Amino acid sequence: MSLHESSPGQPSMSLHQPSCGQASMSLHEPSSEQSQDISHVLASVFKDAYTKEIIGRDVVSNLSKTKNGISGYHGKYVEELEKIHSEYGQRMKQATMLERHIIQARVRASARETQAQAAALEEVGETYHQLGLPPVRSTFLWCVDNDLLKRNRLICPQDYLPRRTQPSQAPEVRPSLDYAKPTFSHSMRVCRAPQDDGYAAPSASRAHSDAAEPQEGSECSLTLESSSDVDMERKSHSRASGLSGKSLAEERDALRKLKERQNFLRNPRFLPPHVNSLVRARSKGEESWRGDTALGPLSTTDESVPVFQANPQVVFFTEYTVGQVYETSVELKNLTASCRHVRVLPPTTTYFSIGLGRFPGQGGTVAPGMSCKHTVRFAPDSLADYEDYIVVETQAPYPLLVPLVAWRPPPILTLPRVLHCGYSLVGGVKFVEHLVRNEGLSTGTFCIIPKSQWPASNLRSVVMSSFAEEPPFAISPSLFQLQPGQATMVEVVFFPTADESFSQDFTIVCDNCQVKYISVQGEGQSIALELISVSGEKTLPVLGEVRDRTAEHFVRFDSCNPHCVERKAVVIRNNTDLDLPFFWQIMRPNLQLSLPGEEADLARVHFHPATGDPCPLIGPPDDVFHVCPVMGRLAPRQDQEFEFSYLPQELQDHHSVCQLVVRDVPQCPTESSDDGAPRISDVIVMEIEVKGSTEPYRVRLEPYAIVFPGKLFIGTATRVKFKMWNHSKAGVRFRWEGMNNRHIMEVEPCRGEIEVNACVELDLVVTGGRPERVVTSLPCHIENHHRPFALHVEVSFKGPRVTLSDPSLDLGLLRLGEESHTTVLLTNTSPLEASWSLGESGSGRPEEDHHPQLVLEPCRGVLAAQASCRVDVVFRARACQHFDALLELSVEQGTGCYLSVQADVQTPRVCLLSRELAFSDLYVGVPARGVVSLFNQTLLPAHFTWTSELQGKQAALCSASFHPPAGRLDAHATVDVTVEFTSHTDSEVRDVVALCSVHGVDLPVILGFSAKAKTLCVSYSVPNQSSSSSDVQMDASSPLLDFGDEVVLKRDEVTLQLAITNHSAIAAPFRIEAEYFAPASSGPNSQSEKGFKFQKKPLHSVQAKKMQEEAHKEFVEGVLSQGKGAAFLVRPGDGTLAPFETRLVDVTAYSDMWGEYRDRLVCRVGDLAPRLIPVRVRVSGCPLYFRMSGPRPADQHRGPIVQFGTHLSGGDTVSRSLRINNPSPYDIRVDWETYNVDDDKDQKLLDVVVAYGDAFPLKDADGNELDSVRDALPNESVQPVWERETPSSERTSPSLRSEPDVDADLLPTQEEEEEEDTCSPRRPKRKLISVYIRPHKGLLSDYPYCITPQQTVIPAKGSATIHVSFTPLTLSGAAAEARCVGLALGFMSLDSREAVCIPGKVQRAQGLDLEPVRMDLQAAVKLALLSVEMEADDGLLDFHVSADDLLQGESESQMSARDFAVSQTLVLKNHQEMPLSFRLGTQPPFSLTPGPQPHARTGSSGSPSAGDAGPALLLQPRHNLKVKVSFHCSLSLLEQAYLEEAPPTPDSPVSPDSPISTVRGGSGKRTLMFQQNLVIRYSNNSLQMVPLSGRLDVARLSLSRDSVDFGLCFVGRTRQAHVSLLSHGTCGRWRAVIDSHDVFTVTPDCGALRGPEPTLTGRRQQHLQICFTASEARDFSATVTITGALIKPSLKLRLWGRGSYDEALGTSLVTY
Repeated sequence: MSLHESSPGQPSMSLHQPSCGQASMSLHEPSSEQSQDISHVLASVFKDAYTKEIIGRDVVSNLSKTKNGISGYHGKYVEELEKIHSEYGQRMKQATMLERHIIQARVRASARETQAQAAALEEVGETYHQLGLPPVRSTFLWCVDNDLLKRNRLICPQDYLPRRTQPSQAPEVRPSLDYAKPTFSHSMRVCRAPQDDGYAAPSASRAHSDAAEPQEGSECSLTLESSSDVDMERKSHSRASGLSGKSLAEERDALRKLKERQNFLRNPRFLPPHVNSLVRARSKGEESWRGDTALGPLSTTDESVPVFQANPQVVFFTEYTVGQVYETSVELKNLTASCRHVRVLPPTTTYFSIGLGRFPGQGGTVAPGMSCKHTVRFAPDSLADYEDYIVVETQAPYPLLVPLVAWRPPPILTLPRVLHCGYSLVGGVKFVEHLVRNEGLSTGTFCIIPKSQWPASNLRSVVMSSFAEEPPFAISPSLFQLQPGQATMVEVVFFPTADESFSQDFTIVCDNCQVKYISVQGEGQSIALELISVSGEKTLPVLGEVRDRTAEHFVRFDSCNPHCVERKAVVIRNNTDLDLPFFWQIMRPNLQLSLPGEEADLARVHFHPATGDPCPLIGPPDDVFHVCPVMGRLAPRQDQEFEFSYLPQELQDHHSVCQLVVRDVPQCPTESSDDGAPRISDVIVMEIEVKGSTEPYRVRLEPYAIVFPGKLFIGTATRVKFKMWNHSKAGVRFRWEGMNNRHIMEVEPCRGEIEVNACVELDLVVTGGRPERVVTSLPCHIENHHRPFALHVEVSFKGPRVTLSDPSLDLGLLRLGEESHTTVLLTNTSPLEASWSLGESGSGRPEEDHHPQLVLEPCRGVLAAQASCRVDVVFRARACQHFDALLELSVEQGTGCYLSVQADVQTPRVCLLSRELAFSDLYVGVPARGVVSLFNQTLLPAHFTWTSELQGKQAALCSASFHPPAGRLDAHATVDVTVEFTSHTDSEVRDVVALCSVHGVDLPVILGFSAKAKTLCVSYSVPNQSSSSSDVQMDASSPLLDFGDEVVLKRDEVTLQLAITNHSAIAAPFRIEAEYFAPASSGPNSQSEKGFKFQKKPLHSVQAKKMQEEAHKEFVEGVLSQGKGAAFLVRPGDGTLAPFETRLVDVTAYSDMWGEYRDRLVCRVGDLAPRLIPVRVRVSGCPLYFRMSGPRPADQHRGPIVQFGTHLSGGDTVSRSLRINNPSPYDIRVDWETYNVDDDKDQKLLDVVVAYGDAFPLKDADGNELDSVRDALPNESVQPVWERETPSSERTSPSLRSEPDVDADLLPTQEEEEEEDTCSPRRPKRKLISVYIRPHKGLLSDYPYCITPQQTVIPAKGSATIHVSFTPLTLSGAAAEARCVGLALGFMSLDSREAVCIPGKVQRAQGLDLEPVRMDLQAAVKLALLSVEMEADDGLLDFHVSADDLLQGESESQMSARDFAVSQTLVLKNHQEMPLSFRLGTQPPFSLTPGPQPHARTGSSGSPSAGDAGPALLLQPRHNLKVKVSFHCSLSLLEQAYLEEAPPTPDSPVSPDSPISTVRGGSGKRTLMFQQNLVIRYSNNSLQMVPLSGRLDVARLSLSRDSVDFGLCFVGRTRQAHVSLLSHGTCGRWRAVIDSHDVFTVTPDCGALRGPEPTLTGRRQQHLQICFTASEARDFSATVTITGALIKPSLKLRLWGRGSYDEALGTSLVTY
């Protein structure tokens, strides 16, 4: 256990670090600082997130310009966006700087590495590449700023490279003399230094030194070389100086083969133990390369090389508890080459013990490479740490010690060493909580006790309560336990009793016997406050002035006016270290008259609040003093400033006392108190006496009265200025009242403030409302003054004048009902706005006022000064008369005039040519049409209108409409009117008339009607059925809607059609619905329509389909929400049946429960009687589904395939929890049976099942059958199965409860039984014995699969959980794998009466009569295999190289073909609990190099590069092994590939299993494919294949043509021709050679063609210039051969030409 305040995690370092010598020499050499741009890498990784600028700089600029004036949220959003964009710009600048710095560092590092490599080439020569030396060390570590990369959270070279100093030139090594070297005899017999025993391979450094110069100390065997060999080697070395690199390599190869013939080993039986060891000594270079990954450096001396090696080298016990015994095994392996004896001494302590060893042979002898095992037991008696060791005695001079360590990770508490409780008032209690977390890896129990009580013999006697107390501190809890990562709160209580500092020590004891000490500190303090200063002048009390006897300080305010504020700042200092809560209370002063020198009597002092009811002894209340802040907290050791304000309300003096009260001050408990607990109260700590006086305001007006001369126009504002002076001691606020009743008189500004001894200029604004003289006074109110001031005002006003353009109007002759429009002009001759009105003069008759014949528009208004307006005079002729009227123009507050109006009015007459209209073919409610004619008998045009309502006794039974309903008749004209008549009864209609009114005629025109209507007639039928029924023919058979017997639950929505035919012309509404299985919602799928309606963008087809499926699912759930198991949806369920229409109605059956359903459709059409149509459907399927697999509409009875995976033989039982959902409306009981399926052994076809009573009876929690108990009762008192209570949908428990007694009300009545007998077959009686024959599923067994509980009730609309367990088989014999195939069947039953059968409606099968739910169970028991991890996820280790890399050199002239290899690493992991032994192998051109691992070792030295199988490897459990796979590319590999690609011959046929294939691209690119397998061969000869693939891009050249014919050329003249050399694929280096003649030349004759980039398509070409210069007159021919190191086969170009001395050819063209 350790205590610390924080435990930051340390970064973990990788065990395998790359070698520091691996430089990036194969990377592209940067040519400039910008050539290493990685933007394309970021764009390819992050896609649009890197390249696409969602909100660019322009968008931010535009938003910034328009952010003001829209909304506050928009402005805030733009500000945040600007901040983010600014931060983004800064980060981009920083990233650009980092990128530029890294590119520059790479340029400098590449330059240094190039210089180092050039220096190495100068020192070694051309053999540098042949020696296979490693590349130079990378200098990137010293060229880049590692601190800069770390500050920006980037990986720096120091994170993945070992720390090393900058390389410097090593000192020159002086060669040692030959005579000073030790002889072989001295090395074998005298010297104790490590020697080569022949079992270890020479190190890499020695191999390199041997390649450069043979030495005597690098022997490969225990035999000496002969003198002839030494002489030959020296002679060959002397000759090597004059040989080339290739000849020197051949000489060294011959010398190596000669030495291998004499290299043999001695008999290890005659060697000492330290020489006869199986551990190979390593050189310093190899040890430094391997580091800590190997078993450790072992010396070949007898002190360092042990005879036996312990595995593990240290035995650890980490997780243990008291009272348990733990065992482990120690393996001792013989590392020598001969059999050895071993003796093991037991441990020295009683906690560790060792058992007898298990030896591989008899007699306690261990053979070379074999091991013996010993069992080590550990029995702890506490959780402390233990150490011991085992002594292993062998033939070695020193014994082998195997440490035994029992160490349990201690718990780590985040608890500081010192707990500070801070400060507290004396007598108070302070609680401080500290969060304690266990950051260790083990559970700990901790006990806190005072240090004075430790050590204690028994903690139980010390820990007597839940807290540890050491006054004045207490800690709770005193005993607690914490799991790893768990935290708890430790509460420390501090209760000081004195004004001083306290400190106590406590002891923390852990159950792992560790003890730590902590210290608790705190300080107690008392209240100490001090008045520091008071602002303003200091005033002293007047002699003889009455004061408060208890106040400590005195503050006097200056005299002020009422409602004015005087403020003073008071500073009070808190001299304690505590945060004190306070509040101020203002009290009335305690005024006691006393003689001079007499002390105040504190018993007579009474505290009364300053506000409230007046006190007769003290005086009226004072609420004029205030303190701000009135409450708060005094900061420790800080000054607090308070503002005292004096705000008088009345003209009187005020006197109060301000008391500063500290809240919740604890009082020390006295000895007389009963409980001794501290008491908390509020304490007055300071009193300040305050006084203030008041005086009235003084204000003066200049002048005091204003009189206006002459008259003013009304509505015109006139201003006069005056002044207002303030002679008060404070500023005043004034408010002038205005006059707004008839006239407007205001003072501007009407409100304001006047400073002391200042004045303000005001304006009196007067506006007249009517012509008259006004004498008044305007009051002015002074704020907080008892009476207002007044300003005297006198003024006179006058109004406007309006005239008419015409004195009279004559409207002429008019028709009754017509209108006449005339215009009159009004003019305002005054400079004021005139409000006028125009109307009839005098009072007319009362009845004429309601319907005026003369209308004026507008009849009133307002005219501006010197303005005019027009008035429309409209006359409406309402009666035949001579009209004469007088209009009066009135002007508001002005002068008006009169207008005379005259007119004559007449009326027309209209009649019908036919007075009655008869209808023969008429239906009830269907309109019929007829035509009548209207005739105008006068010369005046007439306007007619038909009345919509009919008149007569039968008018309510019919209706009519007319087209046109109104119109105009010219003089002696006729109009035809179309009449639509509708009868609402089937009786004869005669007493009905229609009225037509004519404008201007009092009596209407009358039209009569006569008709008899027919009624509605409807029939029903089902399409494709001959039977039909109608309301007229009652004896016809009724149709039946039969949905069939093959309807699948929730998958098939079967729809049938019902035809409704209307045999009349009456359109009638219809409604169809199911009688019992009616849907909950029959409307359309509004969810899907709503979802598509609000989509702003077009949906993808997949998204649209998914939304439709979700909407349809919700619709079906809504239809079946009534919980009856099925529903019949009628679409359309209602509507209107058109005349003589046949409407097809779709009836769809929905179901979420199996069963046979019967119902009737209720059809209502218009007012006809309802019609019942029977409906039937049989539904099959399973409503249950597993949550892990979801619903399966195609196969509802098949559950998921539960795969337990692969388990070890004889392992523990594995359990899986499966949740089953029941979306149906009823509880379903499932009885599970498990079967074992073995198709090879089990040949049974059928099963015969015999059941007595119920096949699956209901059982209670004890497994007793409840049905058998019910049958035994003679009175049938047990509740039937369909009435049993089932769990609700909210519970998912699979358990069942016992059945209560049956209520008599729940039993079926006689009426229900009769209805059941008539509507459906009777419920089948309970059978005594039932026999079932079903297909054979398997062997019924609960091993290895078992389901618990076997009987599960899944509640309706709920779910239940079952547990499927698998017990792995125990494999015997040579069986390495066993597959366990099982089957689980769930038989469904219903325990509800309504669920099983509803008479006449539904009946459901259950148990064995119903298809069960099937669930397949699969598992395997086999041996573990290795898992292979590689960089690619496709499981293929792919190598992709180019053949151009074979050509290496500094320049084009120095290019030569050199072999190279490309390597990748894969990881083999052992995920099992046992070590695995295996071998690795592959075929060329691939090779393997297993990497060193802590627990993976090989059986022999060396690492294989090719072959079928390598050395044996042992991989421990939960460990991994890195394997380096290399792909070797050489010229021989290319030649072999060309031979494989060549056409087959009889001598060399092509093997069909050849691993080499050729892939040709579309642009001529050719790639060689090499496919092999990495073979993992286990110790049981089982194989595991890892596919390997190598792709080699090769170059191919072609010529634009195969031959060139220069024709006849003049001798001595040169003719040219151009041929294009094309490159396909990768880079191709070529050389052109002409076989004969000097007359042909090729330019250029060599070069390199680089193919297109791999991601592009195209070709690169080289133009060859071929010149022909004839030397004589004859025929010339030659062949140009284009060859290359990587070009197979070579290209041929044929050349022809002929020389001639014909001078006519001299003028021919030179080029060809």
